[in-house]
Amino acid sequence: MEIRNLETFIRVAELGSVTKAAQEMGFVQSTVSMQLRQMEEELGYPLFDRIGKRVSLTALGGEFLQSAYEMVNIMDRAVAKKDSADLQGTLRIGVLESLLFSKLLDVLPQFKQRFPKVELRLKMGQTEELIRQLKQNQLDLVYLSADLNTDRELSCCCHRQEKIVFICSPEHRFAGKRVSATELLGESFVVTERTGVCYGRLQTLAAQNNMVLRDFVEVDSTIAITELVRKGMGIGFLPEYSVEKHVTEGLLKKISADVPAQTYYSQILCHKKRWLSPLMTGFVEMINI
Repeated sequence: MEIRNLETFIRVAELGSVTKAAQEMGFVQSTVSMQLRQMEEELGYPLFDRIGKRVSLTALGGEFLQSAYEMVNIMDRAVAKKDSADLQGTLRIGVLESLLFSKLLDVLPQFKQRFPKVELRLKMGQTEELIRQLKQNQLDLVYLSADLNTDRELSCCCHRQEKIVFICSPEHRFAGKRVSATELLGESFVVTERTGVCYGRLQTLAAQNNMVLRDFVEVDSTIAITELVRKGMGIGFLPEYSVEKHVTEGLLKKISADVPAQTYYSQILCHKKRWLSPLMTGFVEMINI
């Protein structure tokens, strides 16, 4: 059975569409359909139920999918000894916006120089969405900031402790001063999405001080939050790495407050059942420097 056919089968199964798989892999739709027919003839049973434009795995197709993953991984290991400059393939990485702009943009040119023939696909999203896609094998790795991973389906390839800091504009009355928890938490905030760690920590701090956050603006973008804080829309509570440049340039100020230090972890996760290919290992090594 040809590896190319196996890879096609996997992408159709993951996307639930022959058309989408053909577009992603650069094939015409008839080629994908032919590859699937060849596999079904070799195996002696149907891999998909075809209803309209959607396809779904049959019971036997679902069982074979795991074998297909294993066979493709074996082939990956067989070519792993090749020089990195000769390695080909696609690496699908899910990443939070804050990590993409603060850390990953500096790494990507180095990765491309080391693996010039590799196609990089970056998916920016929120933590829950990225983890879901990782579990569905739509991503190879996810790079995110959160509490340390406890999900039994996932493995942590590397992690680094990060600080979460309070920030304000240079003109804010808290700039350059130490404030109490009550003063701090009584201010207006510009916050991240409610499913994020930063928002959860902020709510916990408020509850511990018998307070409720008020007059806050919710924005699903750390870049937008820093700009709104700069414009005096409120206080921010973000990973230190995402605001470090603005603080150094004097565009934002950290707030010194009487609250416990807040930390969590930037980390790269993969599925436990996935073999770490040379491409995945190379990416992890560059982030872990």
